[in-house]
Amino acid sequence: MIAAKKYARRPPLRRGVFALGASILAAAIAVIVLVAFAQLGGPDTRTTPPVPFVDGVGAPVEVASASLLAGSAAIGTTSYDLPSSALYVSPAGDNDSNGSEDAPLRTLAAAVSRAEAGATIVLRAGQYREKVTIPEGKPLTLQGYPNESVWLDGSREVDGWSPDGAHWSVPWEVVFDSSPTYERGAEDNTQEHWNFVTSKHPLAANPDQLWSDDTPLTQVGQRSELTATSFFHDEDAGVMYLGFDPSDRVILASELQRALSIRAEGTVIRGIGIRRYAPSVPDFGAVTIERPHVTLENVIISESATTGLFITAANTTLRNVTSTDNGMIGVAANFADNLTIEGLKASGNNTEWFNRAPVAGGMKLTRSRTVVISGSEFSDNNATGLWFDQSSRDIAITGSRLSENAGHGLFLEISARAVVADNYLASNRIFGMKINDTSSVEIRNNVVVGSTRNAIAVLQDDRLKSDPDVPGHDERYLNDPDMTWLGTDVSIVGNTVVGDSEYALILVEDYSRTRSARDFGITIENNLYARAENGTPKSLVSWPMNAISVTPFASLDDFTRRTGSELTGIEFLGTVAVERAASEATVQPEVPEWIATTFGGFPAVAAALGSR
Repeated sequence: MIAAKKYARRPPLRRGVFALGASILAAAIAVIVLVAFAQLGGPDTRTTPPVPFVDGVGAPVEVASASLLAGSAAIGTTSYDLPSSALYVSPAGDNDSNGSEDAPLRTLAAAVSRAEAGATIVLRAGQYREKVTIPEGKPLTLQGYPNESVWLDGSREVDGWSPDGAHWSVPWEVVFDSSPTYERGAEDNTQEHWNFVTSKHPLAANPDQLWSDDTPLTQVGQRSELTATSFFHDEDAGVMYLGFDPSDRVILASELQRALSIRAEGTVIRGIGIRRYAPSVPDFGAVTIERPHVTLENVIISESATTGLFITAANTTLRNVTSTDNGMIGVAANFADNLTIEGLKASGNNTEWFNRAPVAGGMKLTRSRTVVISGSEFSDNNATGLWFDQSSRDIAITGSRLSENAGHGLFLEISARAVVADNYLASNRIFGMKINDTSSVEIRNNVVVGSTRNAIAVLQDDRLKSDPDVPGHDERYLNDPDMTWLGTDVSIVGNTVVGDSEYALILVEDYSRTRSARDFGITIENNLYARAENGTPKSLVSWPMNAISVTPFASLDDFTRRTGSELTGIEFLGTVAVERAASEATVQPEVPEWIATTFGGFPAVAAALGSR
């Protein structure tokens, strides 16, 4: 395996805009189409229907506009103030110097050792091949010098290659732990579909990484498999092999596993890049946040062998951070309460094709409470874009874009109390939005388009919170009455859902066959539905009228007549609105009080819910 191995990227979304200059009468409701339609291509050969924007129904025109600015500033373009007491570091410095701007230290480790608590360390341009711990009790600010490019780099150049039969070789004694789970030395999970590594990609957990002129190479399991784009590491013999002549090329190999272990409360990292480290799965990440009140701002973490960033502390802030092209997952978090994320870009992760479960993709959070994610992007990941699991609670995801992921766009699983508003989800390979065993969810003002499965699915399985043997409990709050693991009180209001797969745009189903839609307590109103001109998918909504089976509804009128829901919704076939029976209802369910109580101090949440 090579963790930085690139996968075949799907083509980007195709966007075009054309005007629809007519007023559409839907029974007694006169609606004016403000923007006409954004034409988006799906993840396969299907042609996704246009996305209509209608005044007062469905999602607003400016949905997820904040996500366009997601991600770090380019490394070398930030400019932070330089305190007079700062310590300076430069690759051309000397660790015996005084650390002033004119006499910088040579290594970041030396600066951390010398710095007093609360100090600022300024890194001058260059590459720092180091593994550094910010020790407990010594909060520091680490920042790049204004407009200078600073990288912590876990790789080094490898030279001395010699012809070796049909291949080239060099001694290489660096051996990483290839444990495939978070427990060092443990075997992979044996439960079906929950193993970390699959038979198609058996070397995924091997942290070895090589690049040829900055192009990542693929690791193979034996020398006979070598090609012009691959390498083989014979760990027993201590030899690295290439399948091509490396003359006149720069060959880099990861040598270090961890870049930063942040163990001091109040630390700030900003304006630097971190790349090409080789953490094993049980190392948790190239960067680990292990104490509260840590801030990362304008930081890029890329090409880590497994996890880019791991958070296991409260009150963390990520502001304009990019985590990309990492071998397993961009960002992972556990026990990360009071987490605030603004402008995160987690894209192109799981380059090693780890199994989608138990953990892979853009970002996964477990056992975390009061998490606010705004203006972020989760795209092009080879698994789920954004995933909450294992009794997470009080979640807000607003103004974000989740697209082109090989798994679900958004996955909320065995959790509670979530706001999903003003987001754009497009061309995700499975569900656009999957809500599984999760209660009190407000889904408002989102666009969900071009999913291979259902745009929005609210599902229940047979896992019970009362069973202590079922994984996923947060042992800190075992008796939380709001954490039921039951899909109840889910509100789907003011969304635009678009698709032409064989699956209904919205699905509600209890796999355990014990609950009907009435038991789910779902509110579904004021949504806009768009299907292909030929009525594909055949079902607009699939709904459990009883606990035994799911009833497909081919039209909005039929769904309204049978369920009493969606009195103000609108249905489109292609670019044409389907006329409906007259209704004088104006249905706009109120936002639950717990949202204001929990997220009243977050303007992005209020703005997302107030856009309709």
